[in-house]
Amino acid sequence: MRYIGCKNNLLSYIEAVTLSNCGRDGVFCDLFAGTHTVAAHFKKLGFQIISNDLLYVAYIFGRALIQNNEKPTFSRLTNLPETDSSNLFDGISNYLKALNYLNQLEGTSDGFIFNNYCPSGDNEYKRKYLSDRNGKKIDVIRQQIETWRQDKLTTEAEYYVLLLSLLEAVSKVTNISGTYAAYLKDWDARTYKTLKLKPFFPIPSDKEHVVYQEDANSLIEQIECDILYLDPPYNSRQYITNYHLLETIARYDNPHVYGKTGLRQYSESEKSAYCSKSECLKAFADLISKAKAKHIIISYNSEGIMSEDEISYVLGLKGEKPEVIPIDYRRFKSNSSGRLKNKKTVQEYLFYVQTK
Repeated sequence: MRYIGCKNNLLSYIEAVTLSNCGRDGVFCDLFAGTHTVAAHFKKLGFQIISNDLLYVAYIFGRALIQNNEKPTFSRLTNLPETDSSNLFDGISNYLKALNYLNQLEGTSDGFIFNNYCPSGDNEYKRKYLSDRNGKKIDVIRQQIETWRQDKLTTEAEYYVLLLSLLEAVSKVTNISGTYAAYLKDWDARTYKTLKLKPFFPIPSDKEHVVYQEDANSLIEQIECDILYLDPPYNSRQYITNYHLLETIARYDNPHVYGKTGLRQYSESEKSAYCSKSECLKAFADLISKAKAKHIIISYNSEGIMSEDEISYVLGLKGEKPEVIPIDYRRFKSNSSGRLKNKKTVQEYLFYVQTK
């Protein structure tokens, strides 16, 4: 899934800084985990993971991939029809049957997503986030996943695995350029594809991992770790608005939505202080002062709200002079507008400090 701030291309740098300074085991905490790319990478390396993010859509990624260690069996779903692919993966045929069943469901025209985010839905703006066909399919699939959970036909781990499959499938057929803050005027080629759920498997591990959905500055008081990895938001755009459609599909709570883009209303507690120019530095200093970690590693952007000097100063209060590693990084496409339109790269910084 495309996600602002995803560190897929920086994993080798983060791994090198971690292994050279912090060792090859211990508790690794990813406090602003997003799609859990970094947390998943370090789980594969054998670390014990604590991860967190304020968005429910991010929490789903964590529950499916990080906290869960075993392949889903869906053993309670015993009456699903056979599928040609059910024998491809030994011991998990019910999982593939479940996905096949969901993929073959006929869409519904009375669902929330169709009526609020599709052009033929019951909304005055005739929003074009999704084709009518895919919007209808999303509704019926999301409703079925919830019914299975309520009827206790899936475990909690299996429920989150199915939600992850749905969210990933949605991201492949939406009519957007990068984020969900706006939809395209004309239909993108991807929107003509039929939504299709695919299997996702958790990373095997013999360690116990924990995933939270809390405010980072509150959670930091409750946890201890060997390595604290921080990748806070860089700019003033709240993630709850950038990914509002995915958040609504994830929660499926029929919220009041408004405006041309159908934003969901959100509370002050759902906003991140790290997206506020007036609050960001104060929140960062508070977090670092409370951190109970032996090592701190931070990813930040040269165009972020906080400057390199400000971050280094705060880290210096916690440990020795921090090491700063600059990395040329490709700009996220949806940010390339206005005076930055022709600028293709930015400087990504990795900060490392061993605490006192």
